[in-house]
Amino acid sequence: MLELRNLTKTYGNTTAVFETNLTIEKGEFFCLLGSSGCGKTTILRMIAGFERRTGGQILLDGRDISEDPPYRRDINTVFQDYALFPNMTVSGNVAYGLRIKKLDSSEIKRRVAEALEQVGLTGYDTRMPDQLSGGQQQRVALARALVNQPRVLLLDEPMSALDKKIAEQTRLELMELQRRVGITFIYVTHNQTEALTLADRVAVMHRGVVEQCAKPSEIYETPKTRFVADFIGSMNFFDAVVTRCEDRETELLLETRWPIVVEQQLRLTPGQRVLFCLRPEQLKLSLIPAKPHENGLSGILRQKVYEGDLTRYRVELPGGKTIAISLHNYLARNIRDFFELNEEFMLHFNRTQGVIIPQ
Repeated sequence: MLELRNLTKTYGNTTAVFETNLTIEKGEFFCLLGSSGCGKTTILRMIAGFERRTGGQILLDGRDISEDPPYRRDINTVFQDYALFPNMTVSGNVAYGLRIKKLDSSEIKRRVAEALEQVGLTGYDTRMPDQLSGGQQQRVALARALVNQPRVLLLDEPMSALDKKIAEQTRLELMELQRRVGITFIYVTHNQTEALTLADRVAVMHRGVVEQCAKPSEIYETPKTRFVADFIGSMNFFDAVVTRCEDRETELLLETRWPIVVEQQLRLTPGQRVLFCLRPEQLKLSLIPAKPHENGLSGILRQKVYEGDLTRYRVELPGGKTIAISLHNYLARNIRDFFELNEEFMLHFNRTQGVIIPQ
């Protein structure tokens, strides 16, 4: 439905977005994820028409809209600060775009009521913005965008001003709303949890370049670059050398002089340097040696932090390298009290776990 072809934006000698190619499907919830300054909001503004591209094309249903003004793009935006008119009621804010289009008053009234119902604000039509909570103001901004029935809805960090609990509830509501209305959503955020929770697909950006674009599960479980692996969740990294690669098994020698076997189909050669990545939750802290299908080594427990559902551990490996382990307290409750600081324990992980990234 929406296609970006070699989309580029420069400011003087600075390249904010570099030759970005993305295809976004009709009805998809698509997320642009990255830290501040990575280019994600610049892409959003170029799609909306608020920012002129330096190069490349923006196509909507196959038609090049790169030079169209914002009002001709059939695209609406929900801004980070919501941009509500403080002197207008909720219904006045929602109806504003329809009045600009000079629609019939009965049609405006019907569509405003429908939009407010969609976002759960029926009965709030006469309230002023300063009488609403942050979450309710966000819903008004959503209703104002949805009432125009756009082909694409752009959302620029709309939950950044909400506290954690309200943001969690709003995420669920936004997912349900998008599925119900069927409009293509393009959502910009720096929050990894938001991206993994909401999106059908995520494009992870870094320094103006899309590092990886895939389903949330693929982004988390099989990152393609060190940046993606490090940016999404927590990760333990090991420099490693391939010592054997045959069939489905790859043998690595980690920087800690720890040999491991990983079941992955990659075209690697003995002597090749790679990065081995392992999530803290993939490691087990144990009192017994590893089983045949597992990799194992010993380490000294240096830190233990209780966080309610999880306990996070820091373990020092031979040679001084420290790695992180996360254990669910429900699963580990019977053995958790045996893990004492400065004592030596076994670490295990399954041969099917971990990710190899060629260097």
